[in-house]
Amino acid sequence: MIRLVHTAVNAAADVGVHNSQPEGIGRVVGLSGLACWNNLGRNVVFADTRLRPLAVFGTTLFPDEDDASQFDLDVHAILDVPELELLLVLNHFGAIRGFRRDNLLKRTDGMLVEPSSTWWFVADVERAIVANGRLVGSAPRSDGAVGLLVSDFVDTVPDKAMIPTRLSATSFGEVTALTAFESEDGPLISVGGDRKVAVVPLKDGRVGRAKWEVDVWFRVATVAWHRGELWAAGPDSGDVDDYDWERLKGGGFVAFDPASGVTLRSGPLPDDVAWGTGGVPVAPFGSLLAAASRTGCLHLVDPSTGASSRSGSPLGDVSLGIAHIAVVDERVCCGFNRGGYRLHSFAEPDSRETG
Repeated sequence: MIRLVHTAVNAAADVGVHNSQPEGIGRVVGLSGLACWNNLGRNVVFADTRLRPLAVFGTTLFPDEDDASQFDLDVHAILDVPELELLLVLNHFGAIRGFRRDNLLKRTDGMLVEPSSTWWFVADVERAIVANGRLVGSAPRSDGAVGLLVSDFVDTVPDKAMIPTRLSATSFGEVTALTAFESEDGPLISVGGDRKVAVVPLKDGRVGRAKWEVDVWFRVATVAWHRGELWAAGPDSGDVDDYDWERLKGGGFVAFDPASGVTLRSGPLPDDVAWGTGGVPVAPFGSLLAAASRTGCLHLVDPSTGASSRSGSPLGDVSLGIAHIAVVDERVCCGFNRGGYRLHSFAEPDSRETG
């Protein structure tokens, strides 16, 4: 099992909004040629693959309202729309800010940047993706997150307008995880829920009948496309709400054949994985699974054998809350919603130095 070295990264939290939000990181994503993260209540950082900040979005529609400014910079998704050369930042209120990729890549100063466009989507959407130029999200968490919201094509909606959506797939029940991948028949969406995973087609803005649906033993918190396989992972299923994140334990993972839903590999995960609302504490990492613990150490799990090793020591002796991780240029990047404005990188010793 490989051993990764921990490096503290400048999270660029000094630029942006100031309010009473507890310091922490809300989302971490790796996009093509970019890394992005949300310093909760403060800003959104766009960085290169060496985690050096290029530009920061750090303004709010509510400069004089403490609570509202926190939700305005409580990011639920950072999404890539390659056909439009845009990155979309979706917040708790359903506001979507669009940032032109070329503008971000030209920046090197890490200073403030403003969106090139703004739209409005449905509020309180915990999981969202882009598929074939459309936004697809879980229904509002306040309504039980039942079913999928599918939008019109983003590029047909005027600036500052509400993006039209339709609700579908309500028979699936609560949606807790989403990802999209291409197939010979067009875009497919993998949907995770409580103890189940399904793959559904998206055609002409409508979700079709599931190609397959499989029961699992955990509440799915993340689904990911990796090396031609579909991965799902989540905490133990039960009566613990994911807002009560400290009580979420263990869980497991499954790798599926995306065409048939046949299980290729599966197993348990360590008991202290940092699950919680909106969190993604587990991600495929090469041939392994990386899983962040409550206290900040990184577990590396071999899916073929189930063997698990801990990469390094914990970052603290108390819980750091919910983990958000992403793999960026052979590094595992990680932040915690109660771990302060601190970003962490885990990489092999011979990896390029983090800037």
